Amino acid sequence: MTTPVLWHFPISHYNEKARWALDWKRIPHVRKVLGPDYLPRAWWATGRGTLPILWLDGQAIGDSTRIIEALERRSPVPPLYPRDEAARRRALALEDFFDEELGHALRAAIVGPALADDPDGAIAVLTLGMPPRAGRMMRAIFPAFRAFYRYRHHITPETVAAGRGKMRAALDRIEAERQPSGYLVGDAFSVADLTAAALFAPLVVPPELQYRLPDPLPSVLVEHQRALADHPAYRWVADMYRRHRGVSAEVSP
Repeated sequence: MTTPVLWHFPISHYNEKARWALDWKRIPHVRKVLGPDYLPRAWWATGRGTLPILWLDGQAIGDSTRIIEALERRSPVPPLYPRDEAARRRALALEDFFDEELGHALRAAIVGPALADDPDGAIAVLTLGMPPRAGRMMRAIFPAFRAFYRYRHHITPETVAAGRGKMRAALDRIEAERQPSGYLVGDAFSVADLTAAALFAPLVVPPELQYRLPDPLPSVLVEHQRALADHPAYRWVADMYRRHRGVSAEVSP
């Protein structure tokens, strides 16, 4: 059986979701950081222009939700899906909620203003973990890149403004869904907790993140942190990272 290979962006919260699943299950895997010119390779591999992509047993799997589904089939222990059918449906519904209602909104609210007001900071964050040439290339084509990024991710003044509210709404949803156990579903850590915490990672920036954001942080990120840091669910995200992020299962090629 060949070692799984993850194509990823270090900064992306959807990519963090896939990394955490691999690490949680202690699946040795190779990580390959793709550069800003990743689109042709992603389309060739999966027919989708997105990362992460996991090469698993000779198959390229795109989308973090499908990656976790495949990992559950391949390595069901330790589980991310609750064993009880009703609990599993609830966990998967929460995974979908945070994927659709938080992930894109958080990107718009943070990256959108950074592209406009702090180009150097935005480039430093978006090329995190990439070789220096990636930053040089992005600076050389930055006006075109910024326009393409906004178009691709539907970043407009309206989605930036809506993103602020959706981040708070997602924190409210975490607080409303928390069980007496502290988890979102049942008495154990599940895909619901992993997804909510991973997608909030670029905002909370917990110490357990394996890829450290550049210092200083973009000012728009700091502003959102100050506005939301007192929310109980913000602290919950940090607690999930502290208790369950663990160590990397990455291995050398």
